Amino acid sequence: MSQHQHVVTALVQNEAGTINRLVSLFRRRGFSLASFNAGDCEDAGFSRLTLLVNGDDEQVAQCIKQLDKLIDVVECEDLVESESVSRELAFVRLSPTPDQREAALKVVSEFMGTTPRVGEKSIVAEIATSPAQIEQLIEALKPYNVVEVVRTGLVAIKAED
Repeated sequence: MSQHQHVVTALVQNEAGTINRLVSLFRRRGFSLASFNAGDCEDAGFSRLTLLVNGDDEQVAQCIKQLDKLIDVVECEDLVESESVSRELAFVRLSPTPDQREAALKVVSEFMGTTPRVGEKSIVAEIATSPAQIEQLIEALKPYNVVEVVRTGLVAIKAED
């Protein structure tokens, strides 16, 4: 079976130690975690996690079984790409020369990004899209002196029709 990334979401009780127990499970079982994102959700006292797990279908199925056994986990699921929506947010701070500024702004615009801060010495670009597109934007901005990149990690939701 081929290795690839799976997007797994989990609804968990928002209790002290929940994240630690979850991460410990990944460490003990040797599951490969590429991205981890946690935040409040629609139910008070609960959080929704988005995990990007590397592995084949069998490994990810085992991972979900192990997650389901944790007392804090209410539900978890391996999201199918065609039945879900996922995004990552990234900020890219660059420091173009004065004669590069317009070209840098044009690159950001071509990627459907925004520029929430345009200062005299630097520009902050913002983009919310797929991780692959973020990588493409960062690569396209390299000629304009990328100073810093900050990424949130993936968030995902099942899209039911």
